[in-house]
Amino acid sequence: MLTSIIFLTLFVISTGTKGTQHLSASSDAEELKDRIQGAIIGVFIGDALGVGVHWQYDLAKLEADRGFVTDYLDPLPGSYHSGTENAPGRGKLKAGQLEQQGVIDKLLLESLAENLELNQNDFFDRFEKVILRDPAMDGTRQGGSHGWTDKSVCDIYDCRIVQKRPWSDCASPRSDTPDAVVRAALIAPLYYQNPKKMAVAIQKHAKAATMDSSVQAHSVAFGSMVAAAIQGVPLTHQMRDFLYQQPGRALPYTSLLSTQDSNPDYGHFTEPDSLLWFGSIADGVKEFKKSIKPAHRGVLLYGQFCAFFASLSSAYYCTARFPNDFEDAVLCSINGGGQNTMRTSLVGALLGAKVGLSGIPPRFIDGLEESDYLISLAGRIAEAALRHNDEGDEWYWPTEIDMDFTIGSADSATSHASEEAPPVNAISDDDFVGAGGGSFEQQSAFVLVLLGVFFGIVVSFISSRISASSLSPSPTERLDGPPPQTMYDSI
Repeated sequence: MLTSIIFLTLFVISTGTKGTQHLSASSDAEELKDRIQGAIIGVFIGDALGVGVHWQYDLAKLEADRGFVTDYLDPLPGSYHSGTENAPGRGKLKAGQLEQQGVIDKLLLESLAENLELNQNDFFDRFEKVILRDPAMDGTRQGGSHGWTDKSVCDIYDCRIVQKRPWSDCASPRSDTPDAVVRAALIAPLYYQNPKKMAVAIQKHAKAATMDSSVQAHSVAFGSMVAAAIQGVPLTHQMRDFLYQQPGRALPYTSLLSTQDSNPDYGHFTEPDSLLWFGSIADGVKEFKKSIKPAHRGVLLYGQFCAFFASLSSAYYCTARFPNDFEDAVLCSINGGGQNTMRTSLVGALLGAKVGLSGIPPRFIDGLEESDYLISLAGRIAEAALRHNDEGDEWYWPTEIDMDFTIGSADSATSHASEEAPPVNAISDDDFVGAGGGSFEQQSAFVLVLLGVFFGIVVSFISSRISASSLSPSPTERLDGPPPQTMYDSI
């Protein structure tokens, strides 16, 4: 009996406290490359999917005109990017092409693939040549070759072309759009193994685009999510639990574990709230998703407009709603209307990192203009990323000791079930143990077994004493019979 108890206890310990599992470059190079390419291509798929239905806020009209959007579409006459006489802008795009922000994303991808690091000056040169010196660009919202020019680009045009100021003076003082957040999804894969270097690169790129410190902090947070997803961290509450372990260890955010609040390479740290945002939305989705149907209508809760606090939160909603399904997640975003190009780029990056390039439906790749070229660039970045592994600049992979620091209740350690079955090649939530080093069910089972062992020993002891007492002969019988048996004799 004692042997059985010990064996059972050891078994539960081995399953209930297994260490955090993640993909390492040495053992899973092909899968990591697939995930890196998936994250990068997801950005461009998201942008192109939105071109045909961009900035349409009336969902009833969108559904009446186009039904439920499932693929790339040509813009309707009179809509953004259609190029017709009554369209808002002059540029004309077709199904599968990139709008202006997607083209800027491609410029950054080309720069990263050629330099195998963030070279901000090289990116500036490409940006000026292709975007600012575009013959159709005149500094107005209607100008440019891509159907519409964002205000952030108009501001840069005025600073760089009209005023002829240096790039260092051209960061917008008030831009709160998620341009830099989306591009963080392209930088993060290159540095996915080295969080400190990744954060510095993303921060540098974001500061060159906007002086809004919130956009900068959320760019780093989003890049961190992409890097974590590449390594197998699930797109559930566990993402929050994992990221919350990094401040003071790997990421430049303030922490209870460290007194450091700045460093020379990064600058001043912010509070880690941007690392927690996705997990809070994931908890809300778990609680209320049954009452939000169809799923894309949930975008209305977070905002369809362009500011990062609407685009990012609604992207987090679509991701949390379908954490294992690339197609359902991006279609949730596209059909949510509004600023659905950048929102869907954000969703595409996260789900692409989750399922990998091989897990993306082929029609999204086949219909994307220059997809082979983009995939080849992503492949070069992936190969370089697998070689980037600076000693001393690593993620902190939590253990069971960290449960005391985990955000959320014990219930937050249970996984969110996807509304669709996970892809075959995806790591399931059960394969990853979050900040606690074991799922809540496993830890609970461990505690229950320990209690069972304790009470089992107590009951066994009491039963043996009672048995010994009831079977012992009377004093008179003992004189004639054999010596009484005690519980020690039976062991």
